[in-house]
Amino acid sequence: MSKLMKDINNKNLNDMLHNAVEADRLYWLRNEAKIQASYTSRNYDEFRETVAAAHLGPLRHGEAMKKKVIWNSVTQDEDKE
Repeated sequence: MSKLMKDINNKNLNDMLHNAVEADRLYWLRNEAKIQASYTSRNYDEFRETVAAAHLGPLRHGEAMKKKVIWNSVTQDEDKE
């Protein structure tokens, strides 16, 4: 086996490929958001927020919060008495 073949690490090469593919996907996702926001945004802040949130998607069924949070525990204690 040649020295060049020994120096190639398949795991690192695979990781680099996955990172490059993800970066490319994110680039095109943001680019589409920029194009859409350039037509629909009323000001720069709205444009910037649209582009910044381009990678976000809706929550899936299992991702929603199930536990309710008690914001004022004092009133909860008074109701029990």
